Amino acid sequence: MRPNTMYKATILDRRGAEIHAAIPPIAEEWEDLAERTRASPFRRPGWIDAWWRAFGKGDLEILTIRDDGRLLAVLPLGRRRGVLASTTNWHTPDFGPVAEDAAAAQALTAALMARAPRLLSLAFVDVAEPILAECSAAAAAREYRVLTRTLERSPFVRIDRNWQSYEGELSRKVRGDTRRQIRRLKETGSMSVELHDGSERLDELLVEGFQVEAAGWKGARGTAMASQRETEDFYREIALWAATRGWLRLAFLRLDGRAIAFQYAVEHDGVHYYIKGGFDPSYHSFSPGKVLTYETLAHAFAAKLRSYEFLGADDPWKLFWTNSCRERKLFQAFDPSLSGSAAWALFRYGRPFAVRLAHHWPLTLLRR
Repeated sequence: MRPNTMYKATILDRRGAEIHAAIPPIAEEWEDLAERTRASPFRRPGWIDAWWRAFGKGDLEILTIRDDGRLLAVLPLGRRRGVLASTTNWHTPDFGPVAEDAAAAQALTAALMARAPRLLSLAFVDVAEPILAECSAAAAAREYRVLTRTLERSPFVRIDRNWQSYEGELSRKVRGDTRRQIRRLKETGSMSVELHDGSERLDELLVEGFQVEAAGWKGARGTAMASQRETEDFYREIALWAATRGWLRLAFLRLDGRAIAFQYAVEHDGVHYYIKGGFDPSYHSFSPGKVLTYETLAHAFAAKLRSYEFLGADDPWKLFWTNSCRERKLFQAFDPSLSGSAAWALFRYGRPFAVRLAHHWPLTLLRR
């Protein structure tokens, strides 16, 4: 790691807004702020640092707000070719600022729009996140065109009752089939469920887990964690980062010692985040993925957590377990220039309309 003295913040205004080009100089105080505000793991410097090394392009711009030197708000962004975007892709399920209070969040939004990007793009923002409304208002004041759409609806189980009550709420088909598959597994051999925190044999467990996850359709489609070098490196780094904090949860369903299903998860502040998982398709008839989900849900209830977050899209298999979802949005604001308006039309209506717009709209209107 390069020494912190290599990095200097760019002062944006007298209110304490700054831009940092690297994470190390502010990582400790960012982490302290995240602890004070109970931020999710996905908004913390360790996650963002690993993500940027694996997937980041352009220049990293970490927008911060301070008051008398004290860090009050942080928002990590990437700038490339005039586009200012969240540090997200389909490997980051949640994005938003880490802010001490509403005033700090509002100051952060004002500083963000003052950056005047050609395009501002924030992805995987929870629909309840105030930054959506604040950015919309600030963008409208600058005559930006705004698009907001749902990227995914992520199922979750709110743990506010005991396991018996929750299990009784499941459909008879799901409950009965899961119990039947557990009986079949136990009749076939020695079934066991393991939950590891990564404090021991981390590399060995990751190799085994990655192999199980890639054994099915994810491996065939190239979407498994180990399908691409940068993706595997990212999940390995996140696993080490989470393990050192006691947050990592690697779950295995085994039959006679052989791993037939796997889950890669993080557990923090009373929340179990199911990030990735898969099963060996040669054991498909035993529904190993369903059995392991049943067992990890039971663990979450036994541990008296607050929620079990499936993350990702509302795939049918997730909706077996709940009908509650968190909606996550893509927010885009396009500047009022010709190129900005054409880009807005492209995203809003498709390429043919954008071409007609660029050719026929008066340039003076597009630049208002």
